[in-house]
Amino acid sequence: MWDVSKNMHRVVLFFLYALSWLPLKLHYAFSGFIAWFLHKVLHYRMQTVVTNIARSFPEMSYNEIRKTAADFYRNLADVIAESVWSITASTGEIGSQVRITGQEALNKAMSLNRNAVIMVGHLGNWEIFTGLPDLRSHYGIDLDNKNFVYVYKRPKSRLADKIITHIRLHHGSCSVIESHKIVRHIVRHREGRDAFFFICDQNPYHNESRFVADFLNQKTYMIEGPETIAAKMEMPVLYCGLIRHGRMDNEAHFELITENAAGCTEGYVTSEFARLLEEDIRKHKSTWLWSHRRWKKRIA
Repeated sequence: MWDVSKNMHRVVLFFLYALSWLPLKLHYAFSGFIAWFLHKVLHYRMQTVVTNIARSFPEMSYNEIRKTAADFYRNLADVIAESVWSITASTGEIGSQVRITGQEALNKAMSLNRNAVIMVGHLGNWEIFTGLPDLRSHYGIDLDNKNFVYVYKRPKSRLADKIITHIRLHHGSCSVIESHKIVRHIVRHREGRDAFFFICDQNPYHNESRFVADFLNQKTYMIEGPETIAAKMEMPVLYCGLIRHGRMDNEAHFELITENAAGCTEGYVTSEFARLLEEDIRKHKSTWLWSHRRWKKRIA
């Protein structure tokens, strides 16, 4: 007998795949309903969203804060819709919606024939980048797609972990690795030539860190793992800004922070990441993940 509880991820994936086959225009039509439902009915983390925006941009009027919040929910709904659509979309279809800039910086770092740390934030649609077409021929990046390695923290839900991992690996356009395995993996493959993508704008696990940045008008604890790993392994570090300019228009732009993190003063790499991410957030306010409880513990 088929055990539904053990195979729940297959049930969920079946419905996601079925939904994914719908035309993208129809997904965007559903997106409007999702945005309205999250914003006006569920009030999904509304207090967190408004508070984060108000503290980050104290110069904003109340009406500007409300508009930015509304735009955030519309963007979040679009990201959800695009992510579901991308499950069965071809890599070519996804590639038509994604442009990459700053390839020269990435290729320069990879020409050093060492692994590299890529620091990214919860900006734009980060999920759609797991389905990119051939990096060499389509984007002029001197790497195979499998060399794009996304470092992630496993969700508490095993069901969510199975579903998310399956979707991210479905196109065979990237690799993934859990964050608690990353140090051992890099040590074992120190002669490799991989680009490890770390999402670096989370709240540190214990709300404590040696690194504190002035980020969006607030003293902010920053996770220190990516910088520490890069320094110990003498790795180059790049910033990657994931920008969602609008529907069907996503950009990833690379900027080199350092060719060797071991030669930088402590905290420099992380402070540069915070500076570059803040610049992108200020230009594209509604596309950052404002619902994230980034400042659960405020610093005096």
